[in-house]
Amino acid sequence: MLSGEVRQLAQKILESAERASSLDPSVPKNAKEVKEQIDRIGLLNNQILNQLTHGKPSAMKKGNIKLTRKEKKKLLNELNLDEGRIKEFLKYRDKIKKEEAQQAYVLYKPSAYGKIANFFVEKISFKLAKSHPKFFEKLAQDLRRSGIKVISKTYMSMMIFSSILAFVIVTVVTSLLFKHPMLPVQVARGVSLGMVAAAVTAAIFYLYPTNAAGEKEKKIQQDLPFAIIHMASVAGSGARPIAIFQNLLASGEYPNLRDEIKKIVNYVNVFGYDLTTALVTVARTTPSAKFKDLLDGMVSNITSGGDLKEYLQAKADEALTSYRLMRKKYVEVIATYSDIYTALLIAAPLLFFVTLAIIQMLGGSLGGLGVNLIASIGTYGVIPLLNIGYLIFISVVQPK
Repeated sequence: MLSGEVRQLAQKILESAERASSLDPSVPKNAKEVKEQIDRIGLLNNQILNQLTHGKPSAMKKGNIKLTRKEKKKLLNELNLDEGRIKEFLKYRDKIKKEEAQQAYVLYKPSAYGKIANFFVEKISFKLAKSHPKFFEKLAQDLRRSGIKVISKTYMSMMIFSSILAFVIVTVVTSLLFKHPMLPVQVARGVSLGMVAAAVTAAIFYLYPTNAAGEKEKKIQQDLPFAIIHMASVAGSGARPIAIFQNLLASGEYPNLRDEIKKIVNYVNVFGYDLTTALVTVARTTPSAKFKDLLDGMVSNITSGGDLKEYLQAKADEALTSYRLMRKKYVEVIATYSDIYTALLIAAPLLFFVTLAIIQMLGGSLGGLGVNLIASIGTYGVIPLLNIGYLIFISVVQPK
C-alpha cells in the first residue's frame, strides 16, 4: 500500500535526522517534531486512499483503487499523462520482464540440428565414446575450454551424423555426375570420394573446438592485464572477493573475459558454490593458462588467509610489465618490417623501372614481352597486390 511506503520512507528520514543530529550540533537533537510530521503524513495518506476507494477498506487491503472515468481523466490531466502512453509503457514493461525471465541463467540453448543428430545416431555416439574413451575425452575437454554451448555427447552425434550425410551426398552426386562405362568403377569412385568427404567432415568437427579454444585464449590474453589491474583496485577498497568478479561483470569492459567471470558469479549466486570451489572449477576449464594461474593463486591466498589485495597488486604489476614488454617487442619487429617494406616495395620497384627505361632506350625486350606491357603489369598488378599482402600480414601479426 502507498501509505506503508510513505511511512517507511519517512522512517528512514527520521533515522537519518537522528544520525545527523549526533554528528552536527546545528541539527535539533529532539526528533519529536519530525516524528509528529511523519504521523501526519501517514494520516493524510490514509485519508487520500480512503477518498479514492470511496471508503471501502477491502479495496485498500487488496491494493485495488478504482476511480471513475471522470476522476481518472482529471488525475491524468493534473499529472500531464496520456492514458495511451501509460498502456504502451505497461505493455513494454511486461514484455521486458517476460524476456528477462526466459533469458535468466540460460546455460545451453537447444539445437535443432543437435536434436536431429541425437535422434538418428545417439546410440552410435555412446558406443564409440565407450570403446574409444581417450579419443572422445579430449574432444569433451576442448569443448569445455572453447566455450561452445553444446553438450559433448550431442556434439559427437552431430559429428557422426554430418559425416554420414557428407558420405551419402558426395557418393550420390559424384556417381551421377561423373559417368563411367563400367558401373562398378563409377560406384567405387563415388564411394571412395564419399569416404574422403566423411573423413574431412569428421576431422573438421574434431579439430574445431581445439581451434576455438586457442582463439579464445588469445582474446582472454588481450583483456587479462587490464582486468587484473581492475581487480586489484576493487580489492584495495576492501570489497569481498566475490564482489571483485561481480564488479568486473557489471562494468562490461572486458568482453573476452565475460564468459569466464560469469561462470564464477553464477556458480556462487545460482548454484550455491563457495568462492574457492567456483574458482577451482573455472580454472579447470578456462583455455588461458595465465588466467588459470591467477585463479589458482587466488584460491591459495584465500584458503591460507593471505592478503588478497597484496597478491592482486603484485599480479597487476607483473601483468602491466609483461604487457609493456610485449608492446616494445612489437615496435621493434615493426621497425624490421618497415625496413623490409622500404627495400622490397619502394627501392626495388624504382630500380626495376629504371632498368626498364634503359632497356626501352636500347630498343630491347624482356622475356619476349614489351617494356610497356611489363611496366603496366608491375604498376597495376604486382605492386598493388604486394602492398595488399603486406597490409594483411601486418594486421595478422599485430597484437590486439
